[in-house]
Amino acid sequence: MSALRTIQIFEALSEDEVQGLLGECEFVKYEKGETIIEQNETSTFLCGILSGEVDVFSSGEGDKDIRIGGVGQGDIVGEASIFMEMQRIADVKAKGEVEIVRISREKLIHFVNSLPKAGVKIFAFIIFSLLHKLSSVNRELVFEKESTVTAGDIERLKQYFAPTLEDYMSGQSQTT
Repeated sequence: MSALRTIQIFEALSEDEVQGLLGECEFVKYEKGETIIEQNETSTFLCGILSGEVDVFSSGEGDKDIRIGGVGQGDIVGEASIFMEMQRIADVKAKGEVEIVRISREKLIHFVNSLPKAGVKIFAFIIFSLLHKLSSVNRELVFEKESTVTAGDIERLKQYFAPTLEDYMSGQSQTT
């Protein structure tokens, strides 16, 4: 199936490798709003988006869903579960009609053991995907850290306003 080649991590595979992988994969369709991956569940599936787009949400305070991103055709989600037994850190929901291909850790490892050269290609793309996501998160954290208002910022801002009666009473007024 050439559709499998639309997924970035499978692009570099030969035709024989793709054919070998097809038997390990499951193809699933989702309608708008359906949950593909549920936050806090433990799952060992990697999902590739064949068509459509998904939104990624994380629960904030009071279990309010906060959209943290979105991905579309060719992208993968859930790749960390291939390496670690951990709870999912976000919900992934269909933005509209979505078709995905998913493969479990066990089936992927079976495939990699039978075709190690193909496995190296797949794992290299998975690592690249994880590093790209980590880089994106790091940029967001730097922006958050840089955009935090400091005490010095507040003091400079206060200089633009006339002193209050409390400032005079406490002896903190500044004369210009």
